[in-house]
Amino acid sequence: MKEFSSTQHCPGMFFRLAALAFILLLTAPAARGQHVTFRGGASTMLYDEKYFPDLYGEGISPVFPSFGAKFGWQSRSGQAFDTLLNHPEYGIGVQMDALSAFQTGKSPGIGNIYSLYGYFDRPVIATRRFSLGYTAALGMGFSFSRLFDLERNPANWLLSIPVNTRIGLGVQAKYYVSKRFFIGAGAFFNHTSNGAVQFPNRGVNAFEFSLLAGMKNRSGEGEQPLETVDDGFRRKFHFDIQLTGGIMSNEAYFEHRLENEGVYDNVHRLKWSLSAGCMYRYSRVHASGIFADMFVTPFCDEIARYDGRGTDYTPVSVGISVLHEIRYHNVSLSLGLGRYLYDNDGLARNKTFYQLVCGRYYLPSLGNTYVGIVLKAHKFRAAESVQLSLGKRF
Repeated sequence: MKEFSSTQHCPGMFFRLAALAFILLLTAPAARGQHVTFRGGASTMLYDEKYFPDLYGEGISPVFPSFGAKFGWQSRSGQAFDTLLNHPEYGIGVQMDALSAFQTGKSPGIGNIYSLYGYFDRPVIATRRFSLGYTAALGMGFSFSRLFDLERNPANWLLSIPVNTRIGLGVQAKYYVSKRFFIGAGAFFNHTSNGAVQFPNRGVNAFEFSLLAGMKNRSGEGEQPLETVDDGFRRKFHFDIQLTGGIMSNEAYFEHRLENEGVYDNVHRLKWSLSAGCMYRYSRVHASGIFADMFVTPFCDEIARYDGRGTDYTPVSVGISVLHEIRYHNVSLSLGLGRYLYDNDGLARNKTFYQLVCGRYYLPSLGNTYVGIVLKAHKFRAAESVQLSLGKRF
């Protein structure tokens, strides 16, 4: 495999882009209640007994430093979404997970992961001095060195390409030592992988504990929330239909070529799904419901040809899932847990349950059509695919 030598200057490019995003946020004329948050602490990877012994050593899981910063706005409007969510914060974040600092055994290990993401912070409890809430993040994780390489780093089955998907979920607490400055702490789960676009792709799953420090921009000082505006919301049922599609690699073909011919090779195939269901929106922010899911793996015959199990597969799998959606204006994040009713596509063994993370942007002018991205995973850590979605809410 060719070494990614062309990316050797990418970390500098990454930080220049991050600096540009920072400047744009600080100079945006419409910004009110702007925040800057710095975060630093330690992360530990979830131990994987199949891959970690070769990568780091028997029973060893890396603990590594993590550093980041977030730049965003806190809405102070009187709109219902803002007052119900205690005036959430949203913006752009950057982070470095310093995995290159951890090495053991013969393996070079993994290089640093640099992340650029959009985030949403919602304080569940908020007083003049204290806030406690959750945070969600979705973006990209860049790894520019020590990727999988047949000659230089054959044990790194976690990351194989420079650009990956990054998802973060966590809880955090802040204490305001003055009107502008705060300190705090947070616990986060971070996932980085390419969603089976390229193998190997075990992905990096890590728990992070970090201390926080930050400040509000002076433009938000003295500004009080407005009275809540009644937008005519009523509780109701609604129906969704969604089509998703994306590209993924054939892992069976990749492992067959690697084991039998010593060749690092990926072939990319289409993977798509169709979902339909009913949700009950019991507040402007929250909705829950149940969906019927159909997953189509058109290349299942090719999987059977290379996986060596002597089993015939079928392209269609079906399942039923429960979803909870949190919405903020025209943006939403949904988390889902599903159970297969029938599954024989050959993508993985012992699949009973699946997990879904869905990010959507609604287009009210097009009758609540929405576009988004869907991450499907198994065992809460192994991503099966990342797909683009197109849907309609009735």
